[in-house]
Amino acid sequence: MGLGFLVPAFFAGLAALLVPIVLHLRHRERNQPRRFPSLMFLRRIPIRTASRRRITDWLLLLLRAAAVAFLVAAFSRPFLGSTVAETRSTPARAVVLLLDRSLSMSHAAVWPVALDSARQIIAGLAPADRIAVVLFDDEAEVAQPLSSDHGAALAAINAARPSSRGTRYASALRAARQILGGARGLVGEALVVTDMQRSGLSGLAGLELPADLGVRAILVAPALRPNAAVVGADVQRVSDGDRSRLLVAARVLSRDLGGPRRVRLALAVNGREAASREVSLPADGATMVTFDGVPMAAGRARATIALPADPLAADDTLHLVIPAEDALQVLVVAAPGARLEETLFLERALAIGHEPRFVVQRRSGAPLTTAALRNIAVVFLADTPVPAGSGGAALLAWVEAGGGLIEAAGRRLSSRPPAAAFLPGTIRGAVERMDDRGGAFGEVSLDHAIFAPFRGGGAAALGASRFLSYPRIEPATGAEVLARFDDGAPALIEKAQGGGRVLLLAAPLDAVTGDFPLQPAYLPFLRRLAIYASGHEARPPWNTSGESGLVPGSVRDPVISTPSGALLRPGADSTGRALALGEAGFYDVYEGRAAGEPVESFAVNAPAAESDLTPADARELLLGVQRGDSAQAVASEPPAPREREGRQRLWRLLLAAALLVLLVESVIANRGWRGMAETGLAAPPERSLS
Repeated sequence: MGLGFLVPAFFAGLAALLVPIVLHLRHRERNQPRRFPSLMFLRRIPIRTASRRRITDWLLLLLRAAAVAFLVAAFSRPFLGSTVAETRSTPARAVVLLLDRSLSMSHAAVWPVALDSARQIIAGLAPADRIAVVLFDDEAEVAQPLSSDHGAALAAINAARPSSRGTRYASALRAARQILGGARGLVGEALVVTDMQRSGLSGLAGLELPADLGVRAILVAPALRPNAAVVGADVQRVSDGDRSRLLVAARVLSRDLGGPRRVRLALAVNGREAASREVSLPADGATMVTFDGVPMAAGRARATIALPADPLAADDTLHLVIPAEDALQVLVVAAPGARLEETLFLERALAIGHEPRFVVQRRSGAPLTTAALRNIAVVFLADTPVPAGSGGAALLAWVEAGGGLIEAAGRRLSSRPPAAAFLPGTIRGAVERMDDRGGAFGEVSLDHAIFAPFRGGGAAALGASRFLSYPRIEPATGAEVLARFDDGAPALIEKAQGGGRVLLLAAPLDAVTGDFPLQPAYLPFLRRLAIYASGHEARPPWNTSGESGLVPGSVRDPVISTPSGALLRPGADSTGRALALGEAGFYDVYEGRAAGEPVESFAVNAPAAESDLTPADARELLLGVQRGDSAQAVASEPPAPREREGRQRLWRLLLAAALLVLLVESVIANRGWRGMAETGLAAPPERSLS
């Protein structure tokens, strides 16, 4: 067992032991003077007092000194414990420093403060404390594992740079949980240096953390952070004869500007400024800025929309890639002798719209050939059967190579059902609904891409169409029913054929046996049906940082140039050759070496939510987080010194001893049991006899 003290500074009170010693040494014996008539006949004898030279009342001195010593020891709060337990009573800390490096942290008023805060945390560590450094945005990166090397942690902080990615606190806390999971016997704490970006709170609900893991947010954002950002744009390509025009409308978000601000917004295409617009931004709010049409060639183009630089320069520029104009060729095959009016609504509906643009060809009576199907993306069989003979063989080969075939069945096929061939169903006559005012769409697979425009309440528009007569279809084996009429009969069936898609539509597309062409749902339905059958996937003008881009499979030896100028060469055997898009700017894909015209380009921008700098409350950092079992068993930790002292109470015994000693001293002093100073007569001087 060892003796320890909670307040050892009280031992300075031992200096009070000098008080009784000084009092004893300065004590003088006082004799009672007596009157005498004459001293002329008495001899003068000097008297010396022994108390001036040595201590005589040793008992009283020791009692008083003991009382002072007991009082000093009592107020120093002693406790008993083993030496090993004392060493473990103040365990070292295990600190995980989570430094937010998302785009919003790159604000000029935030990042320097964040670095200073991180350095102060490291400087405040005890020598035995261990620290890990984690840099996080939407992902967490361990920049320095848990160790006692505080210098390495400081170097990791100094090397940190803000990224172009969003914020996700859940990834940071998961990293802290994993790091501290192996720190046994240490007090775990996660310190989050952040601006509390509100968008980063998603994903925290359901996250489980140990009960004894302390999490504290160090806020580094000022109350106001003025910022203006280009957060989005609408891009359209409009044909104008042999050339096309680019129409761009940019969305600008402004926050905490302190008042309206006049700025110049510039649009650059392929590195050259093509248009600009002066605009007044509100102090807080969103503004749409429309540029004049920009003439451009049919090929792919890169564009940027830029604001003047402000304290958060990373979101002042929006990058876009405008794909080359690529109209989808649609072939409408009508029955021999069919009138133009029978396919009029179909052709007009397909010709309207853009992204993609459809170029419609009509064919009636002429046989299908391989040459006729070249460059065709979708074939509509307008109430006519699949051709027999060489025409059918050419069509089948075209579908298996990736083409899209849509059989729009009507009155002709209902009365003369064709052979099933490779269609996804067989027509078994017609369903007449004249008596009940016609049928309607019933069950529809809204999660399918064809019905995407009708999600979120739009299904009501699809159900408004009425059909007086429609073919009765029996689905083929392996076919999928995408829509049914209200009587349960299949309305749309799909089946894969090789690399292509074949769809059988029972809903009439003319205005004779129904009013479908007159309803608002007709146009979006036909466009989505044709796009899906063709397999066309429209690429967005830009990707968000943190997403992945797919290198075209036609590029055998890809070389990628990143926005920072680095060159990447993904392995030829990597799955899908996915490209992680982590930086804002343009990624260019080349064949063989980074020279000439890129085969593909990706535009990357930061998440728009990062430009909204309104911070969340720090208490929301653990909102929805579940506290599980303690990572370290709290019961197994040695009790703290204050807990030991509470159990042993040695200081009370010392106080009692001091009071007892003072009582004994009082009794001895008051009853006269004390040593007396001896008085002695000085020897008279020797007289000579002469």
